[in-house]
Amino acid sequence: MPLSSPPPGNLSVNAVPPPRAVQIIKNLLDLEEEVPYPLTFDEAQQFLRSVLKISDINQRLKRNRLDFLNEYIHKFILYIPFSNIVHFAAKSVRSIEPPTLEKCKSDILGRLGGDCFRLNTFSKALLDLYGFTTYHVGGCNLTDTIYDSHCAIIVCDVSYPGSRHIVETGSVFPVSRAIPIDFKDQSPVYEFSNRKFKFVKGDHGVVWLCIQVKKPHKRRSSQLLEGVFRSEGMTWKLHLGYWTSVPRSRAYFLERTKYRFRFPSVIPYILEGAGLHARRDHGTNFLLASAGDTYFLKNTSDSENIVPKIMTEEEFLDFFAKEFPQYGW
Repeated sequence: MPLSSPPPGNLSVNAVPPPRAVQIIKNLLDLEEEVPYPLTFDEAQQFLRSVLKISDINQRLKRNRLDFLNEYIHKFILYIPFSNIVHFAAKSVRSIEPPTLEKCKSDILGRLGGDCFRLNTFSKALLDLYGFTTYHVGGCNLTDTIYDSHCAIIVCDVSYPGSRHIVETGSVFPVSRAIPIDFKDQSPVYEFSNRKFKFVKGDHGVVWLCIQVKKPHKRRSSQLLEGVFRSEGMTWKLHLGYWTSVPRSRAYFLERTKYRFRFPSVIPYILEGAGLHARRDHGTNFLLASAGDTYFLKNTSDSENIVPKIMTEEEFLDFFAKEFPQYGW
């Protein structure tokens, strides 16, 4: 079932959902069997203090829960890489096993990172321990061949009763704050790490993460490619659609993950070549990747500079060992 693209000239057919609708959505989770996440409160507290360097946790939560949430997202993206490196301890793609929740937890606590499933299931479990009301939602982009290939989080009631925010700690592009989805058609423009983003509402409760395109490609002189649209004098590309009104359980995404690993050709870019998206303290995002005998480093904060730096294997391993000692390479 493909996601609906925003219709030209009218990017939404949805109204802001009333608080009662949000409560009904949350109640639906009670109908689905859930799998507990093996994270204790002590482990969560130690992770916040030692890994994310967040202090005075209780005071910050009492003062402003949204500010705490935004700091958590920012620090998580800074210290925990979005990566498929953890898959490559296996001898071959076919020998890669789906991760258990215990393995997902240990990868995050050890700063190894992982894909959206590892990162966002951990974040939801931690936020739940600190009293946030959350649920998972699925998503996918225009080119995905599997439904709900992406796992994300909705946090409820953090600004006011009935509010909903998209929380994304497991994505290629860093969305470094909680995004309120109470806008009517389009969100304000956000800028994270020198890239401009906005969110627009499509059909059936879909909220699209859109990235500004500086030089859009065209099929013909007068027609933009599918998924590219103009708004307020700028060109945007649909990147990822979230089914914000369809709550999904952790058990659901565990089954999706098993399917994805059983049939790796469904999303080949996850298991073909090692790739690691990370962020430096000053806000620069980069992709460090290998594909066969080719190694490269690419600044993903600069949409104009798309030419990667080609590296030798020795340069690649030296850079990796220096920037990411937690992997022990």
